Amino acid sequence: MRRTKRWLGEVLCLTLLGCPGNGSSPDADADGELDADAEADGGPPPVAPDSEPEAVAVTEWMVALVSASGDDPIERAIENGTLAYPAEGDDPVLGVSWSRRTPRPDGAIGGWSGDILIYAVARVTTDPGQHLLARVERAFSVYANGVKQPADVYGSGKTRVPLRTVPGENLIVVQAYPAGAAVLCQLFRTPDEVRLNDLDLTPPDFVAGETAELPLGLALVHLTETPALDVEARVVDSDDFAETSTVVPGIPGGSVTQLAFLLRPKAAFPTAGETVPVRLHVESPSWSWAYEREVAVGVVAPEAVRRRTFVSPDDGSVQYYGVLPPSSYDPSSDYALVLSTHGAGVEASGQAAAYSARDWNFVVAPTNRRPFGFDWEEWGRANALFALDDAMAAFPIDPTRVYLTGHSMGGHGAWHLGVTTPGRFATVGPSAGWSSFYSYTGATRPTGSIGRARAHSDTNVYLGNLARRGVYIIHGSADDNVPVREGRDMYAAVQEVTTDVVYHEEPGAGHWWDGDAAPGADCVDWPPLFEFMRTHTLDPLELDFDFLSPSPAYSPIHSFVTIQSAVTPRADVRVVSAHAGDTVELTTTNVRSLELDGAALRGRGIVAAVVDGDRHDLADEPLFVGPTTGKRADVYGTFNQAFHRPFCFVHPDEDGVPSQVAAFLASYWSLYGNGHACAVPLARLTDEVRDGYNLIYVGLPQDAIADLAVPVSWDAASVTVGDRDFAGASMVVVFPERGHLSAAMVAPAGGEWSLFGIVPFSSRAGLPDYLVWLDGSRVLAGFFDADWGYDAALADP
Repeated sequence: MRRTKRWLGEVLCLTLLGCPGNGSSPDADADGELDADAEADGGPPPVAPDSEPEAVAVTEWMVALVSASGDDPIERAIENGTLAYPAEGDDPVLGVSWSRRTPRPDGAIGGWSGDILIYAVARVTTDPGQHLLARVERAFSVYANGVKQPADVYGSGKTRVPLRTVPGENLIVVQAYPAGAAVLCQLFRTPDEVRLNDLDLTPPDFVAGETAELPLGLALVHLTETPALDVEARVVDSDDFAETSTVVPGIPGGSVTQLAFLLRPKAAFPTAGETVPVRLHVESPSWSWAYEREVAVGVVAPEAVRRRTFVSPDDGSVQYYGVLPPSSYDPSSDYALVLSTHGAGVEASGQAAAYSARDWNFVVAPTNRRPFGFDWEEWGRANALFALDDAMAAFPIDPTRVYLTGHSMGGHGAWHLGVTTPGRFATVGPSAGWSSFYSYTGATRPTGSIGRARAHSDTNVYLGNLARRGVYIIHGSADDNVPVREGRDMYAAVQEVTTDVVYHEEPGAGHWWDGDAAPGADCVDWPPLFEFMRTHTLDPLELDFDFLSPSPAYSPIHSFVTIQSAVTPRADVRVVSAHAGDTVELTTTNVRSLELDGAALRGRGIVAAVVDGDRHDLADEPLFVGPTTGKRADVYGTFNQAFHRPFCFVHPDEDGVPSQVAAFLASYWSLYGNGHACAVPLARLTDEVRDGYNLIYVGLPQDAIADLAVPVSWDAASVTVGDRDFAGASMVVVFPERGHLSAAMVAPAGGEWSLFGIVPFSSRAGLPDYLVWLDGSRVLAGFFDADWGYDAALADP
């Protein structure tokens, strides 16, 4: 089989056409006969016939409520494998009361309120060769026979997760928290090994008359419990698209993950409004069948709002952003770019459509990876910057005219992106935005190492980075979602660092408001905001600045400077630059090493840089100042940074809780981050995978890591950090390996379930370099020093 395109470290999305039909086994053809001749002869596996999963009727659920802030006996019973289908009434063993619920025809179980956790338990019978998949919404988790999968708390209607079942009776448990709407669970049975979920599709729009190559993403539900290895994802050759192919090292057993396909048109599509079919194919030596599905992509007029896709450097998944092109677009001219971050629950394409076209700018609306996503922090912030990079490369953009705005959660995104990446934007224009979780929700700021790992969330600390930028704030006086105090407080705060600020408060307006001022929605398409943008330009290589960053790992670059490492990870890093004649003088605080763009500086007539009193002559190459060993910006920590490059879980060869943790995290990343995750058993870990991915070792002994370059150790009974031993404890830790980051998630024998408690994919789940916990309580957390050594002063209990 030809492999005409392979993206190193990238995953091509699998959209499989169908599954075996008529209830036949995946090992049989449409007539029930085994069709394995092709495989036996070394040829490709047969393509499974198309079928739809069959709905499974659940006639009753047994429901119990427990306190969300106290002891949870039901989860403990799930963990230790003692939960059985309960009888109605009081349960003297668990100390809860069970009531019978009949679900609605749509699968809704019921709605509740209060500070409680809801558990709903059902019994489902499956036959040999059958698998279950589930749509579970407005819930946290769903368990099948004690094996955990995430649920879609936001109720998108698009996601499906696999459930691990056995022939005969299976116990299904839904865990939820009151969310203002009914908890829903729909179950489906299928004989298929995998299901291509084309409801969860990330397609591009092609522009009539253009031939751009664009990727497409699709969620693959892997229904068998064993990993799928060497998964090939291929676009089938057709009249419209050329064949392309990629191979993914592995997909976790019992997981859902996004895969990516490259769409390479053979010619331009001439007609706007048409849809074009594309057939996608996936296969693996781990499966009996190959799977195909036909999906459609749209063609839009050049002036229309469109979805443009790209492959994320974070994980190789396909993400998209909405694009509104300028009116009377001339590709030979340069244009401004307005980056607009959307609010919670809003699609990026809808965000772009809320604006009117102007003749001088593009509007680019990135996703937060999902409509709710990550509050434009962590992976949301990264995705916005990746979208900006892609748009800057795809369209004729003047880099001195790049502007930032956003609404609601996207208003917070504008603040957050603006203060942590001030070198990219000439102005910041939040509408109905909030400063931080602490101001908006009243949440308590974390302290110690955890607080330092999440320092970037505290927007106001970094407002000084806007001293040389324009700021335009919009808020409705009657906003019942984001209180108007947020706009007023931010106006007062930003006035402390710049006089180039405008505040517009719309009298009587709520959260989303419109009027006659603009053809688009006034609360985002506000004409004075756009006129404010037009009066400002940015010098992307400014020579005079004062830049404060929470960490070299989170925000290392400003102008010609890349901060590579800090003296201590416990504090912000700062660079102040001033120029005189042909020299720039830099004064740093807590900066251990940095890199200067010598070629760019020389292009501006700068021949020398004085760094903290030491003069350095510049050449047309990067100038590295400070130690070259130890941590650097892209191999730095925290634990979360290990997931900001294509990553692959490595788990024991035998099935068990560690492989289930890997599957759960892969599914979680798909549901909440539209992401891709690789996984392989230890025996299938190759040098190619070691080099191409950040490895996340789950539940493996220490000797599985060839060269553990940090002072930690572990065995089946304890973990050790530096000179401190912790019997019976679990740990997560990040470390350098083969020139990039890897991480380990370890637990004592019999305590592997504790690893389900670590879910890094959240805007509020940042962890330091290592975390040790015992019986659900933290016993140690901290950072390694700049040379990856242990320092007790960088740790706290």
